[in-house]
Amino acid sequence: MVVPLSRRISARDLFEEPFRLFFPAAVLVGFLGVMLWPMYFAGLYPNYPGISHARLMAHGFFGGFILGFLGTALPRMLSVPHFSRHEIGVFLGLYAVMVTAHLAGRNVLGDGFLLCLLIAFTWRAGIRFARRNDLPPPGFVLLPLAFGCAAAGAILSLVGIDPEASAPWMTLQRLLLYQGFVLLPILGVGAFILPRFFGAASRHEFPESTSPPPGWWRRASLAAGAGGVILFSFGVEAFGGVRAGPAIRLVTTAAYLLREVPLFQAGVKSGSLYRALRIAFWALLSGLAGIAVFPGFRVALLHLTLVGGLGVITLTVATRVVFGHSGHQALLAARNRWFFVAIGLMLFGMTTRITGDFLPRIQASHYVYGALMWVAGLALWAWYVLPKIALTESPAAIDT
Repeated sequence: MVVPLSRRISARDLFEEPFRLFFPAAVLVGFLGVMLWPMYFAGLYPNYPGISHARLMAHGFFGGFILGFLGTALPRMLSVPHFSRHEIGVFLGLYAVMVTAHLAGRNVLGDGFLLCLLIAFTWRAGIRFARRNDLPPPGFVLLPLAFGCAAAGAILSLVGIDPEASAPWMTLQRLLLYQGFVLLPILGVGAFILPRFFGAASRHEFPESTSPPPGWWRRASLAAGAGGVILFSFGVEAFGGVRAGPAIRLVTTAAYLLREVPLFQAGVKSGSLYRALRIAFWALLSGLAGIAVFPGFRVALLHLTLVGGLGVITLTVATRVVFGHSGHQALLAARNRWFFVAIGLMLFGMTTRITGDFLPRIQASHYVYGALMWVAGLALWAWYVLPKIALTESPAAIDT
């Protein structure tokens, strides 16, 4: 049997594979963003953390994983040079300043830095796309839509919206900044990478070509159509369709995932990571369904979609990325009970947080307990996964 060797990474590896920088940063921001609630109720944080928490989780936690993945994968998929040290330094600097602004309660300033970060990343990625030697997977057409959502939401924040006089626009801003920026990339990337978890071929893998090969436009059109309907659902929800908007998003998301990812096909692999993806699928859709039925509790129920659904998918994909790049890909097929425990803790914390909004008398304690449980789950995940970021697969191998 041939066993790959791992070696310690060099400074060059950090910039060629920026997930090694952004994934730990995302975990740190996740800790900070969630711990704002216990700190607030303990009198250690002066501002009500609602907006800061949401921004930190959407753009700091999810954003860090998104940027780390794309910063690593896009140059390889396009067969172009990786991002330079200077470029990664700029991205990471803007990311850090954005996070700092939100921690300080300067949310408009943080949105401004988010816009700068999106522009910088899009500009440098666009240059590489123009010089590409290969096309990205067709589902990646959702990435410009996602960045456009976040940019539009940030611009709405910068121009200033009166929450009372312009409630629909405030709702639209939040939908774009939170759901648009997180949901669309996970759908686009998920269609390409998630089938691999189940031992199935991805419909988004095509031969290397600088022009669309047969079938590429069909899959890209399907992804773009799903993205367009999701954007339409944001407008419907913001301007009065508080039940119709989430319902449209529910049907579109379910149809796209079921078509592109073999979540429930017979004969696929099983294991902790695979089961977690199935749980995430139901949590994602249950949250959208709950919002459609109980729009008055949409903030609480959105945690089911973001934490139980998109959050679990994000950590599952991140686990694959880290294990694969560190020479530990064989561990993906192991039982990985620790992973299920970590996800279980986070889901328990999510449930505690959600019930807090349905039980006002104990809301504060549920916010605190929920935050601590989620942090414990993320800490367990980080304990097992993040140390492998310091390793990379060596070209050498030994026979055993």
